[in-house]
Amino acid sequence: MKKIPTGIKSFRKLRDENYYFVDKTRMIKDFLERGSEVTLVTRPSQKK
Repeated sequence: MKKIPTGIKSFRKLRDENYYFVDKTRMIKDFLERGSEVTLVTRPSQKK
């Protein structure tokens, strides 16, 4: 069963240890085609 990657920063670890990963690369095309003046892309804050 795949695990949910909480706090994992290494792509290699995601891949090698069978974590879920969602590739959103195709979204870049949508952002570019919209022609918006501003696009806000958020991400979770990094815990130290």
